[in-house]
Amino acid sequence: MRKTIALMTHWYPTKENPFFGRFFREQALALEDRFDFTVVHYREETGLNPFRRAVVQLINREKNLAEFDITVPVPAFLGLTNRLHRGKTMQDSPARLARTERELGKVFNEHFAFVSVVYCVDAQREAFYGAAAAKALGVPLVLSEHGPVPWPGEAISAANRRAIAEADAFLAISQDKIRQLAMQGIQLPPVTEIGNLVDERRWPLADRTGHDGKTLLTVASHSFYKNYPMLIRVLNRLTEITETPFRIIIAGYAANPGYAENPDTLEEQIRGAAFAARTELIPSVPHEQLADLYARADAYVITSIQEGQPVSALEAACTGLPIFSTRCGGVEDYTDDRTGRLYGIFDEEGMARGLKDFIEGRISFDPAAVRRRVVEKYGWDAFRNTFTKVIDEVAHG
Repeated sequence: MRKTIALMTHWYPTKENPFFGRFFREQALALEDRFDFTVVHYREETGLNPFRRAVVQLINREKNLAEFDITVPVPAFLGLTNRLHRGKTMQDSPARLARTERELGKVFNEHFAFVSVVYCVDAQREAFYGAAAAKALGVPLVLSEHGPVPWPGEAISAANRRAIAEADAFLAISQDKIRQLAMQGIQLPPVTEIGNLVDERRWPLADRTGHDGKTLLTVASHSFYKNYPMLIRVLNRLTEITETPFRIIIAGYAANPGYAENPDTLEEQIRGAAFAARTELIPSVPHEQLADLYARADAYVITSIQEGQPVSALEAACTGLPIFSTRCGGVEDYTDDRTGRLYGIFDEEGMARGLKDFIEGRISFDPAAVRRRVVEKYGWDAFRNTFTKVIDEVAHG
């Protein structure tokens, strides 16, 4: 019997922002021959009417996906008492948690009784909601986590901690993410490392034999943890220590509205940099055109402070690009001296000198071996088979 997975997430592409959580949609579509997905965006809304009912809206349907918005009302008095409770304890009140569990259970029993498994991809924020839905339906709960743990300025609630520990399975996108959760003192359920999907059919091995000189590429939104200031300092230093010509493409820095921060500031900083004349700025690039961009480059550069399992780096490596990256999370799981170079989070001198060795030809990489490494771990068959195995195991085949 074909299973339906309830994917609970606030990360999902919209018409206004097609980049936001696009990989969750792509992963679900990659499994269209095996599962149906009911995508659920859950939120609570405080109001004066204590008798309002939950609102469930179908907002999109395609292939094996049906996407819903769920709004559950919270009486104003309960919202107020909960805020007072949180002010003292930093936790939601038992009354608020009990009501959320009850109302969410009603919604799932009434509208989504056909669901076989509940799957939450932001466990530290949404595990409790997923657990409430799974409990109401009597189905397994599978969790994952793609954000930094904990989110800056936040703490993981006791309700989410408990829900994580009691889940049926955890899909880890990287070893670093497992470490971050374990460091919060959370006892994880059975863990399977799955990473992020990279569909090698969309990212062919590129022929770079005709390139004149080396081109470096980075694709990242302009946000604090992508650490563009370090990238600028690294490239300034590289300009100082080599006479070999090189080019740099900086792309996607304004592509994620609401997430990218002041892209104009980045452009201004680069215009004043020593490498400015060598730089091509591409504020946003459609995802389907990234393969051409990767093919123009000779190496992919990451200066992030923190990542989960950066999808653009996987795509770049799939086309044969070596990865020069900080030890920011995820990239360490497939990058070594055969596929690139890794540096300390703030090792600007080390990265600059590594890139110098690369553009001057003292180090080189086998593009086919770089591609093979990521396809074996995160490619079409690997991702689909790992995901299916976990779902079949928790849902008893």
